[in-house]
Amino acid sequence: MPSASIIEELEDAISRGTSGRRVETLRRVTDLFLRDAERYTESQIELFDDVILRLSSAMEKAVRRELAERLAPVMSAPKTIIRSLAQDDEIDVARPILMLSSQLDDTTLASIARTKSQEHMLAIAGRKTVGEKVTDVLVERGDSRVAMSVAANEGARFSAKGYDALVERSKDDDLLAECVGLRKDIPPYLFRVILSSAREQVRKRLVASTTAREKVQLPGAIAGVADRIAVGTADGARDYTAIHRAIVVQHGRGALGEDELRAYAEAGKFDETVCSLSVLCGVPLEMVERLFVGDRPDPILILARAAGLSWPTLRAILQTRPGAGGLAPATLEEARESYSKLTTHTALRVLRFWQVRESSAAGG
Repeated sequence: MPSASIIEELEDAISRGTSGRRVETLRRVTDLFLRDAERYTESQIELFDDVILRLSSAMEKAVRRELAERLAPVMSAPKTIIRSLAQDDEIDVARPILMLSSQLDDTTLASIARTKSQEHMLAIAGRKTVGEKVTDVLVERGDSRVAMSVAANEGARFSAKGYDALVERSKDDDLLAECVGLRKDIPPYLFRVILSSAREQVRKRLVASTTAREKVQLPGAIAGVADRIAVGTADGARDYTAIHRAIVVQHGRGALGEDELRAYAEAGKFDETVCSLSVLCGVPLEMVERLFVGDRPDPILILARAAGLSWPTLRAILQTRPGAGGLAPATLEEARESYSKLTTHTALRVLRFWQVRESSAAGG
């Protein structure tokens, strides 16, 4: 620890010293701390924290930047001065701390991202790891550079809300769409949402970049999420007229809800299940029927979330799909996990996209 003479020198430099003397004293104290940083006790680090903070107060940018660069990589760096430097309005001072310091928790980082500049957010987006609380703010408030940087950061983690916002932003940004689509942790249902709205060149690059295991599922994914809705009803389609009329009457009496839909599904009544889902979601019957066809259940997950259905009801519905024949436990578990991550906002957005496509196809 600092000797008595150094303590006296510090007090003198802080209270009466010239700017040059204060800078020199700050460097000496910082040197002293860095020499044995890992060996100091918590109380000793707090003393250094107080001294360094007082010495560096109101110093010019170059000195604060030098201090930030020296303290940023230190695991046991004094927390108060670290937070002070991280919140500095001068990005050259804040950047090393925001990018490197392990002393900043997610609450502090989220607060800085919420109140400071785009350059501050860009520095945070480049950290080795970025938690969900922080990425939520970066995606919501950051500009295109910030969104791209955090999307490309393999150490960043996104909440369901954050991923929703990221995918929403990517629909008009080819580079971001490709960057998000290439993330290893993107939920399968959101990957298919990106495929459904991406430009052809982006879609081709995403498909070409996926692993062999993922490629097995892609043809069904593309067909199931977007292209299938443009296909006309096949010859020999079922006649739902009578059942659909009865379901509409049932709904008009206030006697159609999730319980009734689940009962139809559990009884294996495909026609009643399709008609009920159509009425409850406000989606044309023909579209619901087409979305039931295919090797992937994702379109049904989107309909169910838009209707606010519970997982037990959705599970019963999935079992009624043509050719389902009792879905394998692994397939059901994957569907359950995807459904738990799928938000109502995303489901309604995709549903609107389908309806626009349906209307355009009908008008054409």
